[in-house]
Amino acid sequence: MLDDPLVPLYTATRVLFVGDSADLPALRRILADLPGDAYGQVFIEIASRIQIEPLLVPDAVTVSWLRRDLRSSRIDGLAPRGALAARALTAWASEWMPDDVDSDGADFTLWVGCATSPRVDAAFRRLHASLHERDAH
Repeated sequence: MLDDPLVPLYTATRVLFVGDSADLPALRRILADLPGDAYGQVFIEIASRIQIEPLLVPDAVTVSWLRRDLRSSRIDGLAPRGALAARALTAWASEWMPDDVDSDGADFTLWVGCATSPRVDAAFRRLHASLHERDAH
């Protein structure tokens, strides 16, 4: 079934996708295959607004561009790579996936890119450990 290009891989209606600019080609393909009734969040960490591009998503899926050049501190320069994505992943999970939620039958997909970020990897590992049988990639 996974070898059939006509069968969508991500069919869950509740979704969370976290990536960076390097993940845009993969995210574009995945988002195009989401069911129309999907809802959730896409967080994409980018260096600056020049990397923002239109993405087609279902109406109830929100895309948030996490700009590393918009720091909340007085320090000049970009936020560390992966810091914003890791923070978004952790915050989203703590709000929308409380520990007492029963995961049986949950129709949920979590996709995390940011392959070069130890911060995002650590946040994903903590979250993945709490997902049990949920669909995590």
